[in-house]
Amino acid sequence: MNRKHGRRGIASGAAAVAAMLSAVLVFGYNPFQDNLGTVAAPTAVVARWNSMPVAWMLNASTPKTNVATPGCTATTGSATCIQQSLTAGFTAWTNALVAGQDLTTASAQFSGMSTLTMPVFNDCQNVIGFSDTTSSDFSTGTIAFTEVSTVTRQPGTSGSFQYQCSGGTPKVCNLDDCIAGADMEFNPSEKFTTSLTPPAGTFSLQSVATHEEGHMLGLDHSGIGHTVMFPYGDSTAAGQQTQLAADDAIGISFLYPTGNFAAATGVVSGHISLGGSGVFGAHVVAINANTGNAVIDGLTTPDGTYTLTGVPPGSYYVLALPLAGSSDSGVLSIDNFSGWECGYADSGCKNAPQNPTNYTGRYH
Repeated sequence: MNRKHGRRGIASGAAAVAAMLSAVLVFGYNPFQDNLGTVAAPTAVVARWNSMPVAWMLNASTPKTNVATPGCTATTGSATCIQQSLTAGFTAWTNALVAGQDLTTASAQFSGMSTLTMPVFNDCQNVIGFSDTTSSDFSTGTIAFTEVSTVTRQPGTSGSFQYQCSGGTPKVCNLDDCIAGADMEFNPSEKFTTSLTPPAGTFSLQSVATHEEGHMLGLDHSGIGHTVMFPYGDSTAAGQQTQLAADDAIGISFLYPTGNFAAATGVVSGHISLGGSGVFGAHVVAINANTGNAVIDGLTTPDGTYTLTGVPPGSYYVLALPLAGSSDSGVLSIDNFSGWECGYADSGCKNAPQNPTNYTGRYH
């Protein structure tokens, strides 16, 4: 299963940079990076919701009855139990704590049922469903995906701007890059359960939903294992996360910070080079020097620089690792961080639909 997004940060403490290694991610750690927008490369723009709460809808239809609801006693049927699992996932994000502190203003709200059976990128509705039977939407190994659309400020302009959704009234964006809509679909060929102890070959609905809801809120993947936003998961208990790791909590707090986020956390920045030249796409991980735990991560920009934002106070080592050349040659490649690809605007991203929204991409 593909999942996650990461970010970076640090407070006080020593930083030791390791040499670029020949192997990729041989152990688990927790990173998070911005969901980068599609404005002028190579300047990265963070995409986020303009205001809270994020309203979401549910189409609980299951064509192959692939969502089990054991012990469900809701009088309105299994849809209510499915809604409860999805709500629990959102609650994990809105209750995120960084070193024991509530530093995020993120919130989400259920707004009713929908009959939408597949993503619609320009309707500005956020529908979670189980009825998308389009085979091309679920590549091999895809458990679920979230399709995110954004609106981006035109170059050379400032202040708020308006955009219009299909069949809707004009909306306002006060940021450089606003998320305009996000649709989530679960693979109807996979088995899910509302139980937190799923049987063999079955995925915890809450675990998968928490990951995909991170994308819906604006997070890309994390390169740290055992985070909610790590790009891969499986149907074993160890591979199904419902509790946020440090990197997850820092990421959502960075996107939607409280007034004391900056004062409660720190920043570390640096430059990764190899043979005298800056390295683009190096995976940078901040590791707590006292506990050995990976706390936060990010990727270097085209010139090899990096900035980790939101790290709790403490002493850290900084580990730099290479990404794999392709998904066939290692654990993580830049393809696992699709926000970064479009953030640095390769030719493929330039061909995205431009009206009424800029298509950010699909996250698994």
